[in-house]
Amino acid sequence: MAKSAPMSKTPPSLTAQSPLGGYEMITDGTSLIEVTGLSMVSVAPLAGSQVAFQTAMAKLFKTGKTGSPKPSATMALDRSGKPRCILMPSAQNQWFFCFDDDGTNPIDAAKALLGTSLSKQLAMTDQSDSWVILALSGLHSRQTLARICPIDCSASAMPIGTTARTSMEHLGAIITRRPDEGDHQPCFWLLSARSSAASFLHAITGSPPFRN
Repeated sequence: MAKSAPMSKTPPSLTAQSPLGGYEMITDGTSLIEVTGLSMVSVAPLAGSQVAFQTAMAKLFKTGKTGSPKPSATMALDRSGKPRCILMPSAQNQWFFCFDDDGTNPIDAAKALLGTSLSKQLAMTDQSDSWVILALSGLHSRQTLARICPIDCSASAMPIGTTARTSMEHLGAIITRRPDEGDHQPCFWLLSARSSAASFLHAITGSPPFRN
């Protein structure tokens, strides 16, 4: 009777995959690129912790102000060569805390960035694998949004740092205006649920200039 091969004691390694596999399309001066390498943690101050949260965010993002982050405003550290760190409103008194990370333990990484004392005053949940993020930028980015997004994305209505919940082709979405590209063209981050990532991508790429 033949002997069976010994079972390996080393578990197979797993590799994290982004929702769209690092999608990238550039056409006619406009680009659509999946944002990867970010951890995303939902944070909400517990009762009585609002002031501590405001103070910590002012210190972390070096705003010099201790007022509550505005419901439509994104706070960010995007200095050249430095890790990204972004606080994006997601609901009433709730934010997405996004930061460059290897993703092994986003909650612990968020606690390290926010400080142990503050992290004990927050409700935190890992959302890193729940969303797809696409960066839309360039010459025709606003025209693309005008076709699929019902809100005004003009420079005056949505200045840099503005975030809004909306829908795109009947899919729930979050849109945030990011700093302009090097050629002074606008940049937007578009977020939707990972479960509908393929449909979300189809809605965007079905619009000019990606589809002429």
